[in-house]
Amino acid sequence: MNFNTKMDDKSIDVDLSITQLQDVLQYCKPKEQLVLLQKFGLKDGKEIPLQRIGKRFNLTRERVRQVETQALMRFRRLIVGNKKYISLLEEANKVLSQNGGILPEKTLITKLVNNPAFTFTFQEIKLILVSDFTISYLKRNRNLDKAFYIDPLYEDLLTTMSIFVVDYFTKRQESQNLYEFVAFMKDKFGKEYDEVEFFRDDAFYMNFFTIVRGLMVFDGKVGLDTFDDINIKTVKLKVLYTLRKAKKPLHYQELPAKIMEWFPGKNIKVNTVHNELVKNSDVFVNVGLGTYALKEWGYEGGLVKDIIVRILDENDRPMTVKEICRELLKEKMASANTVLLNLQKHKELFERTDKGVYQLKK
Repeated sequence: MNFNTKMDDKSIDVDLSITQLQDVLQYCKPKEQLVLLQKFGLKDGKEIPLQRIGKRFNLTRERVRQVETQALMRFRRLIVGNKKYISLLEEANKVLSQNGGILPEKTLITKLVNNPAFTFTFQEIKLILVSDFTISYLKRNRNLDKAFYIDPLYEDLLTTMSIFVVDYFTKRQESQNLYEFVAFMKDKFGKEYDEVEFFRDDAFYMNFFTIVRGLMVFDGKVGLDTFDDINIKTVKLKVLYTLRKAKKPLHYQELPAKIMEWFPGKNIKVNTVHNELVKNSDVFVNVGLGTYALKEWGYEGGLVKDIIVRILDENDRPMTVKEICRELLKEKMASANTVLLNLQKHKELFERTDKGVYQLKK
C-alpha cells in the first residue's frame, strides 16, 4: 500500500458490502489512518486516548485532535452515499427517536450490533456514528457520560439539565420514585422548552438519567449514587434489601443466592452473610434454626424463655402452651416441645395454673 498516493475522495466508490471498514482507511493519509485505528480500537477493540496517541508520535493532544477531525471528515466522504452506510444511520436515527432522542453509547451500538441486517463490529459502528453529521456524539465530561443524541437536543442543554438534577438531589438528600421524578421533569422542562418534543417523552428521561454522572436509577427509584438505597455496596445493605424484597424471614444459607438475583457480579460467601447477620443484631433478628428476620418487622429476638416472658407479660393472663406457641412463632421458630421444655425448666419464671396452662410466677 502506498500511503503517499493522492486520491480524490469524491471519485472513490467504496462498497462496504464487500470491503472491510478497516480497508477503507487505506485511502486516508497515513497519520489519519493510525489515529483512527488507535482512537477507535479498530484492531483489538482497545480505544487509546488522544493524549496517549500524541505521546506515541510526539504530537500534542490538540494536534492529534486536529488529525482526528480531518480523518473523520475524509472517512465520511469516502463512504457517504453507500447504501449499507445509509441503512445503518437510518436505523440508528430510528432507534434514537424511539428512545427519546438519546441513548448511552454502549446501549445504542449494542442494539445495532445485534441487528442481523448489519455485519459491522462494535468499534466500526462507533466510527461510522461519530463521523456522521445527523447524529451527535457526546464525549464523557464531568457532568455526563458518553452518549449519542439527535436534534433538537444539544450538549449545552443536556449539561444544564444534568446540573439541575444533581443539585436537586443534593438538596433533597433522599431518593425519589422514578415515575414521580419523570413527571416533575416533564412539567418543568417540557414547558420551558416546548419546542423540544423529546421533553414530553418518558423514554428521554429514563435514558438521560443513565448518562448523568453521580446519578443512579435502582428498583424504581432515582437519586445520587451516594444514597444507600440507590447504590447498595455493602453486604449488610444487600442483606437488608434482599430481606425487604422477600418480605419474610430467610435462612442465612439461602441469602447469598437471593442476593445474587438482585446484585449479580462478585459471589458472596455464606460465612460473610452470616457474620453480617450476627454482627448487626440491631437490624437482623435470629428467629431460630439459622433463620433471620428484620427487627423493623416487629421481631425482638432473644432466647425462647425471654420471648415467653414477654408474651405472658403483654397478655397479662394465664395462657395455654398452644397460645404461647402461636405468639412465639411470630418472633422465633421453635417447636411446641421446646416451648414446653422452657416452661417446665424455668420454674423461677413460670408456674402452671392448670393442665397445659401457664403464667408468670408471682
